[in-house]
Amino acid sequence: MIKLLRMAVFLLVLSAEVYLVVVLGEKFRLVNHFSYFTVLSNVIAAFVALLGVFSPVSAQLRGASVLYMATTGIVYAVLLRDVDVQTPAYANWVLHVVVPILVIVEWLLRPERTTRVWTWLAFPLAYLIYTLVRGPIVDWYPYPFLDPRQHGYGDVALTCVSVAVIFGALAYLVSWAGAKLAQRNSPVLSHD
Repeated sequence: MIKLLRMAVFLLVLSAEVYLVVVLGEKFRLVNHFSYFTVLSNVIAAFVALLGVFSPVSAQLRGASVLYMATTGIVYAVLLRDVDVQTPAYANWVLHVVVPILVIVEWLLRPERTTRVWTWLAFPLAYLIYTLVRGPIVDWYPYPFLDPRQHGYGDVALTCVSVAVIFGALAYLVSWAGAKLAQRNSPVLSHD
């Protein structure tokens, strides 16, 4: 069951990515495409899921994937649901809703204890720095809430702090849930 779920995650991400390339056609820009946190988090999730089909994957890597996908789903629901991010409907639904849910379900079904959850935050921080440095150079931002051209850097900073709080809280929630559920699912040793 878990391997089928992992394979489904991989195939859904692959299908959404291929769909995006085909539907966008000449409008598809590779560097801009891989400048979306959604795309990067889904590619990480697909890679982790595919690895998990064939061999064990570290709890740290799985936990990070869950964190990135949970954040992708929440940020989409809170900040992007009614915003046109130029993503065709199928890919939008799969990458922002379906895959985040499946990755979270997979974690809940096969929880693991993790440590050093703060290391998971390095990737989102690097992504933020990349986006804010690249944006003014190419005059393009992947998300409206990271674009300072309309409301200034103060609004961007406030949004970034809010998202950072979400990331931090979710990191500890993923770790806590993994530890509690793994403990509950582990066999109790008899002391006879």
